[in-house]
Amino acid sequence: MRLGLKYFFSGVFLLIALPLFSQNVFLELNLTQSYQFGLLAPPRSKPYLGVLAAIDRATRDNNIRGIVLNLSGFNSSRENLWELRAALERFRAAGKKVVAFVSHADLDLYTLATVADKIVMDGQGSLQLLGYVWGRSFFQHSLERLGIGVRELRYFEYKSAAETFTRDTLSEADIRQYGEYLDDIFSYTRATLMAARSWTAEDFDEIINRDFLFSAQSALQRGVVDRIGRKDAIVDALKELGADKVKNFVLHGDPATSVMQTRSAYRTRARIALFARPPAIAVVYATGATDMELGIAARSLARTVRELAERRRVKAIVLRINSPGGSAEAADYLAEAVRFARQKKPVVVSMGRAAASGGYWAAVHANHIVATPFTLTGSIGVIGSWFFDDGATGRLGVTQGLMQRGDSADLLTGFLLPNRDLRDDEEERFQNMILDMYRVFIEKVAEGRSMEIEAVEAVAAGRVFSGQRALEAGLVDSIGGLWDAIDIARNLAGIPPGKRIILSEYPRPSFRDRVLRQLAFAAASVAGSFGGAGTGGLAAAAALEHFLLPAPMLEDLRFRLERNGQPMPILPLGMHSL
Repeated sequence: MRLGLKYFFSGVFLLIALPLFSQNVFLELNLTQSYQFGLLAPPRSKPYLGVLAAIDRATRDNNIRGIVLNLSGFNSSRENLWELRAALERFRAAGKKVVAFVSHADLDLYTLATVADKIVMDGQGSLQLLGYVWGRSFFQHSLERLGIGVRELRYFEYKSAAETFTRDTLSEADIRQYGEYLDDIFSYTRATLMAARSWTAEDFDEIINRDFLFSAQSALQRGVVDRIGRKDAIVDALKELGADKVKNFVLHGDPATSVMQTRSAYRTRARIALFARPPAIAVVYATGATDMELGIAARSLARTVRELAERRRVKAIVLRINSPGGSAEAADYLAEAVRFARQKKPVVVSMGRAAASGGYWAAVHANHIVATPFTLTGSIGVIGSWFFDDGATGRLGVTQGLMQRGDSADLLTGFLLPNRDLRDDEEERFQNMILDMYRVFIEKVAEGRSMEIEAVEAVAAGRVFSGQRALEAGLVDSIGGLWDAIDIARNLAGIPPGKRIILSEYPRPSFRDRVLRQLAFAAASVAGSFGGAGTGGLAAAAALEHFLLPAPMLEDLRFRLERNGQPMPILPLGMHSL
């Protein structure tokens, strides 16, 4: 009996004392993993939704007083960093504190760190605040040396996706459109840093243009960071911000690399009542080139979107698009699935790094489109490329004997590539196809965005836009990130702000699907046939791997060779980011 009373009173004491012990808790957000998208990568990388959810819960958690933002070893794309910064701004707006810890950082990662009240830098770290640059490499002369000819099937001023292979300098159109994009994102970062660190315009210009490279000691002297050190320096920074007791830490991320050396996990998933399951919002990722089987895998992804539209518990769909375009068929498969789903429930598109050309096509029927300031979007246009054998086969000592019936019967015939360039009358047929597809693209944008045809044409011709310029042009509805898109979807679905929801991520490929996709990528590098519809493009791409071309360029070239001559709404695959 006495033992039972002892356990009873001990339990009551713990229930009373637990809230006291849980006060003044600090969350270490350990972002040691990279959150990036490879636009043609085989795996469907899911972004950092769990990180955003942890920040959102900590914002509403009365026990969490502040966040230690561990950016040591962190790497991610520019729009992801912007979204994390926006989430942490909301956290600070709730009256809570943030201390950022950095070791090595470029301008973008440092800009994320400046969301913090204090920045602590590892004593052995460095900062490279170099500004932004944009450019591309040109392989016209490289292909000439390999005996490969290229004809650019281009009929719109800004549709420059083939210039990598047909020019040796930047075109005026690219200097104009990408120069504007570069101006937009640099101005945004400039304003952000000046506000966050109380810099004058002269301070910013000196730091970027004169100082730019900092050790920990020089960064502290220049006021770029606030303290040097590791765990102890972070604790001192928290105390400086008003924290009397800095002992209790919980962790979101990898315990092995925790700067605060804590293993107490911060749980972001609340328990779900058995008989009162909350409504769900489906987050669907469309990552990669618009392709039927690879990239976004439009055939299966469109089916997933349609199935989600029919599920009663799913109240809204958020479609995260990271795509430079590619196949119009694949883009339209997804666009039509979005149109179908919109009739059933709200569909909100969140644009990541690039949602342009075919990536924009896929988005046009959504209820609402959200883009970050760093998103590259628009590029409403269509282009084609014609690669042909201009001496490559002869250099290999290969000869061919052909017979044909029909003036263009040999058009797709060749060992590695088609044997010849297009005749003028043949190019005219390709031009008609491209113009037809462009008209369809324009009409779909006009319908989806409730715009006049003339208004769409005024911002089309393949021109790219930053998120802000796309907003001004009427191509997107608001500036924000993935979490903003989820909030908009919640509101459109009529879910009250305080009501708990479930976020379900899709697609969920089976093990068999993942194996088949990997095999498909492996096969793509070695396959090829004589005289087939593929014109040996796959074999040519495999052969090119023996030359010293950069991997992204080989990836881009392989994609185009496999679709030689096809009209495509596409960006330069290797140049979608800056």
